[in-house]
Amino acid sequence: MDQRGSATVALAGAAFAVVILGSVALGVGTGVILRHQVASAVDSAALGAADVSRGVIAGEPCSMAREILQKAGVEMVLCKEFEDSVVVQGRRTSGLHSVIATARAGVVDGGEK
Repeated sequence: MDQRGSATVALAGAAFAVVILGSVALGVGTGVILRHQVASAVDSAALGAADVSRGVIAGEPCSMAREILQKAGVEMVLCKEFEDSVVVQGRRTSGLHSVIATARAGVVDGGEK
């Protein structure tokens, strides 16, 4: 039986497996990074909206949230004001990944010292 060339086929198969595993790892890593970026942007938007809601900054809470999200490249899905807090939800899609994050910010103890 002639074994010439079998090492080349084995090496090509191993190289193909490494490329596939690397691609999967890159895809998963990209999704994790995207999730963290969107969550951070939505957290910042909720905090900014809560500051406006409490009168710390002038303006309208949901406009502030939208502005912060736009600067981060995140689409605002929801902005809802409550008596003591603001809820913001944002979404960003990149390639195969679509991420939605929600954050609530406000005064926990009524703002009293």
